[in-house]
Amino acid sequence: MGPLGQYATKGHGYFLFPKLEGEISNRMTFRGKDMLVWSLNNYIGLANHPEVRKADADAAAKYGMAYPTGARTMPGQ
Repeated sequence: MGPLGQYATKGHGYFLFPKLEGEISNRMTFRGKDMLVWSLNNYIGLANHPEVRKADADAAAKYGMAYPTGARTMPGQ
């Protein structure tokens, strides 16, 4: 077990892969509480803005989709 494994066992997964609920945003629900989220690359809440979503869809239609990169543990997901 690695150095974080002991905390995952004691904290029932709290320290490794917390389950966030709700629409992906800068505020989500964790264990029944509204929390500020800094780890999803949407901490200022622009990812769901209609203009940003349209620009994203237009770019995907024009240039195609990229593959996801990085590991879930890098941003704490």
